[in-house]
Amino acid sequence: MSDIDASDLDRLITVLEGAEKEAASKTYPVVERHAEALRDLWQKNARRTAKKHGKRYPRTITTEQVPVADAIEWTVGPESALPQGGMGRGFEYGSANQPPHLDGAGAAVIEEPKFMKSLDEIVKDLL
Repeated sequence: MSDIDASDLDRLITVLEGAEKEAASKTYPVVERHAEALRDLWQKNARRTAKKHGKRYPRTITTEQVPVADAIEWTVGPESALPQGGMGRGFEYGSANQPPHLDGAGAAVIEEPKFMKSLDEIVKDLL
C-alpha cells in the first residue's frame, strides 16, 4: 500500500472552511448597498411618473432584510401598509385606467449590472 501526502488537501480544507464566512461578510454590505440603490432609483422613477395621483407612493418603496439563515436576502418594493403602498401593482404594471409605469423594472435594469459587477469583484477577491 502506498502513502498519500494529503497535506495540500488539508491546507485546502482549512482555506475553504473559512471561505464561507469571509464570503458572507463581504457580500452582506454589497447586497444591502445595491438594495438601497435599487430602492432610491425606483423612488426617483416613481416621483417622475406617479405625479399628483400618487404623491405618497414613492415613499412607500422601501428595503427590508429578509431573515434567513443560509442566504443574504433583501426585498425592495412598495410597502402595502403605507399610504398608497397598495397601489404599487397598479403603478408598476398598469390597469384598465392607466398604462404601466415600470418604475421598478426600469430601476432593476439599471442596477442589476452594477450589482453583478460587485459580486464578481467579491468572487475574484476570494480566489
